[in-house]
Amino acid sequence: MKKITFKNKLGYGLGDFGNGLTFAMSASFLLAFYTDVLGITAMAAGILFFVARIWDAINDPMMGALTDRMFIKRMRKHKGKKVDKFRPFLVRGSFFVVAAAILMFIAPPSLVGTQKLVWAYITYILWGMAYTFINIPYGSLAAVMTQDPAERSSLSVARGLGGMFGNMTPAILVPIFLTKMGGEGQNPYLIAMIVMGAIAIVTYILAYFTTEENVVHEISEADSKISFKESFSVLKKNRPFIAVSLASVSMLTGLLVMGSMSLFYFRENLDALQFMSIAGLLRIVPMFILAPALTPLVKKFGTKNVVAYSSLISAVIFGGLFFLPNNVMLYMSISLIGSIFMTVPNMLVWGMVSDSIDYNQYLCGSRQEGVIYGSYSFVRKMGQALAGLLAGAGLTIVAYNSDLAVQTASTLTGIKFLTIGLPAIGMLIAFLAFKYIYDLTPEKQKEIIDTINAKSKKIG
Repeated sequence: MKKITFKNKLGYGLGDFGNGLTFAMSASFLLAFYTDVLGITAMAAGILFFVARIWDAINDPMMGALTDRMFIKRMRKHKGKKVDKFRPFLVRGSFFVVAAAILMFIAPPSLVGTQKLVWAYITYILWGMAYTFINIPYGSLAAVMTQDPAERSSLSVARGLGGMFGNMTPAILVPIFLTKMGGEGQNPYLIAMIVMGAIAIVTYILAYFTTEENVVHEISEADSKISFKESFSVLKKNRPFIAVSLASVSMLTGLLVMGSMSLFYFRENLDALQFMSIAGLLRIVPMFILAPALTPLVKKFGTKNVVAYSSLISAVIFGGLFFLPNNVMLYMSISLIGSIFMTVPNMLVWGMVSDSIDYNQYLCGSRQEGVIYGSYSFVRKMGQALAGLLAGAGLTIVAYNSDLAVQTASTLTGIKFLTIGLPAIGMLIAFLAFKYIYDLTPEKQKEIIDTINAKSKKIG
């Protein structure tokens, strides 16, 4: 098996950098755009997020299964030639996802009343489908770049770094656009999205030219005969996939609610919106700390222990922070420490998904990267749907009023719980899933790889 190079890792990371730019704009600033610029209520926006994510959740496994079946057809058509399964989507999907993201942040002045909500539904769902078109193949790509656990760990780190940089870039730059271009009649969110979109297209194209698909997939009898229903029913036996899915839903829900509420927390609770960019910049620090350390930690303690106890420590830190007084310096310093431990499982989880793909092939004889990653994306979208609902409904429940110069004490406490307390609960659930459900040991992983490679040789 060909070793992956630094160029391959960099390219793979750039793919999620591009994903992170449009995703972070949606996750962190779309709720504020809807309530403050487009003029729809927070509750209506929360329901929109929930409905759209449910559709995406249904759509993702279908896209994954379709990717697998399209690949089988291309393999038969170009028999004897190398056919890339996932890389072409990096170029094909880039322009669609960026165009759809820009449409999300346009507020046509001619729209009134319900028309605004209809516009929000159309543009947001369109972006979600475009994002699926590029993200499912991108996420599946790691599984065909290498089978080596250590290399997969390094790819997870690369993806984690790329995604975190992609997510942090809007968090750093958008508040600057808001403070410099916040005048009446201006839409700083749209200008910011256009800038992010241009950067995203460049990173997707670079990712295409710097990644390689090295795992040769021979078409087996199982690939040809397995039905859509059978493709998904086997997942019930895939315990590592179940554990990763449960942990991801809980982590993502807390993380995205935190992202959506950060602007409100900095502006309303801390009265320090200008520090939000600094906080976003500081959260890059965990990446530099963890990037060189994660692979050695995984080799020494195993993936399961590293992700489980990092989740637990993060839960304890954020849980404690909730009971401390509102202070911008206190929040930035303690949340930075908590973010270091929160970042660990969020970076390593992608390698664990690849391991679940191997385990699925071990169970049923069919590799099905698209089905597995599409199904994993399904559960992540459920987390996104829940996060969108909790953020929008949460603001309504805590009685947030955009017309007030100062929110009530109970509203400020509610905003603090959504920003800090909910992520603590999410990380605690992740700890339980990693610790007590995930059961892949290094020995079991070696047995799985040896078995599926032996079967592939027989087929070839």
